[in-house]
Amino acid sequence: MAIQNADKNTFKDLIAQDFVIADFYGTTCVPCKLFSKILEDIAAEIPFLNIVKLNTTDNPEIAEELDIHAVPTIHFYKDGQLVDSHVGVMQPQEVKDIIAKYMYA
Repeated sequence: MAIQNADKNTFKDLIAQDFVIADFYGTTCVPCKLFSKILEDIAAEIPFLNIVKLNTTDNPEIAEELDIHAVPTIHFYKDGQLVDSHVGVMQPQEVKDIIAKYMYA
């Protein structure tokens, strides 16, 4: 799957099934842009990976509901349940380790 952009109306549907990486970012956040590139590279490597991006600047109600206070914040969901999370830029291998831990479990 490609990287999909979510908003307050689509977010819950996009994370409801399978393994999903949710990237919460801000419009003016430089580290978010760096992590976005890392995710693009991983998506190219693992084409069946579900990645959802949500702009917290445009969707503050989702950020508030999920208790997100800093960006980038990365949530990992399995069938709609939060299984792992990280605040700040993650290195590609860190992301791949979490994918390996949960995606095939």
